[in-house]
Amino acid sequence: MIPTSTTQPIRRTGLQEVRNRLDYLTQFAEQPTVRPVILALLTTPQGLALAAILSALPVLCDEIERLRDERTAHHNLTAAALATLAADRDGEPDPLYYVRDELSAQRGEAP
Repeated sequence: MIPTSTTQPIRRTGLQEVRNRLDYLTQFAEQPTVRPVILALLTTPQGLALAAILSALPVLCDEIERLRDERTAHHNLTAAALATLAADRDGEPDPLYYVRDELSAQRGEAP
């Protein structure tokens, strides 16, 4: 048998945890005793690279959240389509109700 996955659990850092750590680092960097060191670091190529990575984190977190929402909407619509097929197979009078209901929910409309 060839193992195809690790036996170690994968730790998934939450987006809020990433945002909190970035806030902490920002507040830390603004302390009067730390600020001169940070400014000196930003004059180096490595410091500029680090600053660029840190400044990209909020944008990446927003994009991940958007993609998660989009994935959830897709899964919900897929479930509605499967329910519609089952309802049709069972002879329900309005099998498309499930798809209409989900589309209304995704648009924020009242049922």
